[in-house]
Amino acid sequence: LRELRPGALETIVIWTPRLQSAPVRQLLEAAADRLAAGNSTEMLRLLRTPDSEALPGVIALCGRLQLQAAVPGLGDALSHPDPGIRLASVQALAAIGSPGALAHIDRAIDDEDRTVRVAAVRAAGARGYKGALRRIEAVVQGKAIRAMELSEKMAFFEAYGSIAGANGLKLLEAMLANKGLLRMKESPEMRACAAIALGRMRTREARDVLERATADKELVVRNAVSRALREAAT
Repeated sequence: LRELRPGALETIVIWTPRLQSAPVRQLLEAAADRLAAGNSTEMLRLLRTPDSEALPGVIALCGRLQLQAAVPGLGDALSHPDPGIRLASVQALAAIGSPGALAHIDRAIDDEDRTVRVAAVRAAGARGYKGALRRIEAVVQGKAIRAMELSEKMAFFEAYGSIAGANGLKLLEAMLANKGLLRMKESPEMRACAAIALGRMRTREARDVLERATADKELVVRNAVSRALREAAT
């Protein structure tokens, strides 16, 4: 296996998941890791071969090894027609976590597939990537978020709280308090999301806002406030 050349990488990545023998599979995985780490040109070629059976495995390999040289190819894979490939690319870029990788993840926040969008916005929030603030803030302040499923709403609000910090306090406070002359009344679900976002800020000012909402008349809001206060204290 040490004598394998870069051209063998595609075959190894395709066949390794199909092997029943764990020891043999581990040997081939080690060979794939070695070939990938030392042959960025071949990795980029495979990443830019959208019809290759090896593409999902190569993308996972890039993330596992945190290959910086693969970032441009993973960015290209975000345009693949298969949402599963796009999701895997977001996950690999998140594992790499470099500024270049996060810039590609920012693009995926607008993906047409919900699973890809959620993965991208969670990755940006987890890294505190300020380059994604413009897209995330536009969603939080927009109308489309009201039609999203709760898990997607929560992902956007959590990321907003983590990234915006003190600059987002006024907006989230207004949402939670359900006040503002020209604002429409927020639903309890949206207000709960705002509470969770405030908890992600972990500032004294955000905690003060949450404490004022502990007796809110809506149960879902009170529960979110309690959770946010617990998270803010950790």
